[in-house]
Amino acid sequence: MKKIMKKAIVKVAAKVCSSMATSVSASACLWGAYQPKEPKSLRK
Repeated sequence: MKKIMKKAIVKVAAKVCSSMATSVSASACLWGAYQPKEPKSLRK
């Protein structure tokens, strides 16, 4: 029973963390907080 609960908790935590990371990274680009520099090869 403990193993089943532990696996379920780990799965839920992984899904929550990955969805939070995705939403944070997408919103940073959306609002202009993160603007990477353009590589020299693409500037031409």
